[in-house]
Amino acid sequence: MANIAERLDLALRERGLSGAQVAAELTEAGIPITRAYVSQLRTGKQANPTLQVLRALASCLQVSVGWLVGEESLDSGAVEDLQLRAAAIGASASGLSDGSLAVLRGVIDLARRAEGLPEHSAPAPEAPAVPAVPAARTAPPEPVRVALGERLRGLREAAGLTAEQVESALGRGAIRVEAAETGRAAPAPAMVERLLDLYGVTALPAREHVLSLARGEREPAWWDTSAVPVWLATAFALEQRASVIRVYDPRTVPPLLQTEAYARAAIGAAGPATLGQTSVEAAVRLVLARQEMVFAGHGAGQGAGHGPVVWAIMDEGVLLRSIAEPPVHLAQLDSLIDLAKRPGVSLHLVPLNDPAYLPRTGPFTLWRYAEAFEPDIACAHTVERDELIIEPGAVEAYHQAFAKLSVTTTTREETFDLLNTHRDRIARG
Repeated sequence: MANIAERLDLALRERGLSGAQVAAELTEAGIPITRAYVSQLRTGKQANPTLQVLRALASCLQVSVGWLVGEESLDSGAVEDLQLRAAAIGASASGLSDGSLAVLRGVIDLARRAEGLPEHSAPAPEAPAVPAVPAARTAPPEPVRVALGERLRGLREAAGLTAEQVESALGRGAIRVEAAETGRAAPAPAMVERLLDLYGVTALPAREHVLSLARGEREPAWWDTSAVPVWLATAFALEQRASVIRVYDPRTVPPLLQTEAYARAAIGAAGPATLGQTSVEAAVRLVLARQEMVFAGHGAGQGAGHGPVVWAIMDEGVLLRSIAEPPVHLAQLDSLIDLAKRPGVSLHLVPLNDPAYLPRTGPFTLWRYAEAFEPDIACAHTVERDELIIEPGAVEAYHQAFAKLSVTTTTREETFDLLNTHRDRIARG
């Protein structure tokens, strides 16, 4: 830690902080130190801070612990070894006469020359310049800090951890959970990654969804709230950017195409927990918000290109499944007929009579993006949550299933005929 004094002094001056301010910051974080102790570290009068204090200082000054202690120099083990060997030689020379010491110095000079080293009397090389203080991370604006904090709080609570347990697991002083979760402080992206590990968020799309907020790469959206589970928020964010949405549903009308009343009935039958909610009404609001997001540029009468292309396939048996009163089903069929007329919507049915292909899967969605470098993503709607699939081979398997369905389902005209047939059946009672 030979460089800690000058590096601490440089970082304090670069950040415009006083010893008193740093002492107050660390004390608030649960590591009580005094202004005098910071001053002693800064001047080299103290040179052995604990790892706990080092971590807290590095976090406060927005530098790494390695930079603070001189990571580009010899590691501490090598330095200690050299110091021990030098001390041993010094101890052996203790008590020798001046003549013996002169002989000993001569032997050392001979050994240094033999190894190509400068004589001991040569001026010591200049100490390397202290590397510049790393640029401070720009604090994200308050809306981003608040949204990130709320998301982190929701993930912590879902993991069943207290703030104290998190702080203990990451090392005291590494983070102040309460400050981060209320938006008063913005944890660095590296710290957010550690939190995601601790909270069990392992799926790459979900991790990137949170990290993109931590890195300041996007503005908060309506789904960036703890009320929307991270897996569902990630799906909403991915869908919002899609240029083509392919959806298959053998159970109900796909949520993207549901009326409010039908959505309420469908969620009531499946349970609101399928959307991470505790009430049917909260889940319905999510379905409607998702529809508004996708169809914002899909107004009736508009041409294609005003929103993503929605290509939906559902089983004809869905039209026979009674999950609500007849008026609800009648209104849903009217809505499907209207949606099927829009240029940006392609609706098809898997016929009940002699279906040519039935995939071994439940409902799923495929998203395609306008950017050529951005790969397609599949989303399997499972019992408890949506599973985002990014492995190319697995995504391709879903594409093949959808392609097989597409060539065996009803044509556009046949779809209208079946929709009207079932509408007439319900209307007759």
